[in-house]
Amino acid sequence: MKSIVLTLFNTKRGLELLDNEFEDDLRRKSAVIFGIYAIVQFLFDFDQEKEVNGFIFNFFELVLTIFLSIGVGMLSSYILFKIGQWLDGKANYVEIFSLWAYTFLPIIIGLIMVGVLKKNIFFVHDYNTPYLRNFILYISWLLSLKILIQGMIKFNQYSIKKAILNISPILLFKIGVLIWGIALLN
Repeated sequence: MKSIVLTLFNTKRGLELLDNEFEDDLRRKSAVIFGIYAIVQFLFDFDQEKEVNGFIFNFFELVLTIFLSIGVGMLSSYILFKIGQWLDGKANYVEIFSLWAYTFLPIIIGLIMVGVLKKNIFFVHDYNTPYLRNFILYISWLLSLKILIQGMIKFNQYSIKKAILNISPILLFKIGVLIWGIALLN
């Protein structure tokens, strides 16, 4: 728990604590973080129309979402790990997997904040706008990007240029999905 809080507020010190933890604990915590992300994302996307499906179907969809999130997290961290090896990085797979999971913490917090703003009717309507909710999500995404870059620099022991080069496929994928989503809206 201490490493989670420190990674959010004092990233370098939090990454030092992360580096000193046992690999089995890191693997377990990372899978739990990806699972929590899946739960929050599932609840964030849940609406009244899904209630008619019944409890069993929704529960099955939630469990499937959790396993998919863990699998995608493992696959994307393996891609980051392999790119890091090509760039002569020193990190092992578990360090990259845990770093990738810890970068989802600001996104999880941002999704929870947006979900509370979206569902709560007690806030003054002037503050509860889609612009504020998008701003919260963009800030959380930038904080997670900061954690990812600092972690790549620390664990792979290379410069910021190589760290940005290492995460560039993930960034390009995210930007592509964002552009594709905007194109679908138009």
